[in-house]
Amino acid sequence: MFAAMNSFLTPASVGYVITAGTRAPVYGSGAASPTPPTGYTAQITTSQDDNYFSIGFGFTFFMGGTGYTSCFPSSNCYVTFGSGSAVFSGLGPTNPALNKFFFMGADNSWQRVSTIVAATYIRIRFEGTASTSGTPGSPNIVYEATFFNPSSFSNNSVVELLIGTNSRPTGVMSAASASANYATGTPTANQSFVFSGNSTGTAWTIFTGYYVANTPY
Repeated sequence: MFAAMNSFLTPASVGYVITAGTRAPVYGSGAASPTPPTGYTAQITTSQDDNYFSIGFGFTFFMGGTGYTSCFPSSNCYVTFGSGSAVFSGLGPTNPALNKFFFMGADNSWQRVSTIVAATYIRIRFEGTASTSGTPGSPNIVYEATFFNPSSFSNNSVVELLIGTNSRPTGVMSAASASANYATGTPTANQSFVFSGNSTGTAWTIFTGYYVANTPY
């Protein structure tokens, strides 16, 4: 049934399957324990506002017609490609003017962020606050975003987003180029989403109430 909804989602031999249902963040809808989770690298351990960092993929991920080997998570709950951004207001398809995913885009802050890089995916675990500061270990925004190696999905781009607690229900959720939205959604607390793209990352659909099954996490 899902394949009929979106023909991009044909799993390869790795065995990942796009599945209907809700999946909670693997390391909790609130603060993770332990932190960082076992096998993860701690990227952020203190409260920071309007900041970003770079993480390499170990594979090429396509977004907006370009292949990238890294991305730039932002404290304002979005991920850009090509360069980082600390933009916090007026967020939308042209701002920042980069290929990007908004998850709960708004003027947020982060307190704990950790990442893991594997052959078939990278994951970002975000714990933050819907304001310009917060206390590590007391988040009111939690998400885990997984970017899959396109080879796992017949060379198409797939992102899984698991949202836990979320005090930014009106934050921006979209897959967007530097100038236009490809798809938009609503960042509901305790919900899971699949961002499904084509092989060039120029056509996207956001599916609510789906997740990627048979993953090693």
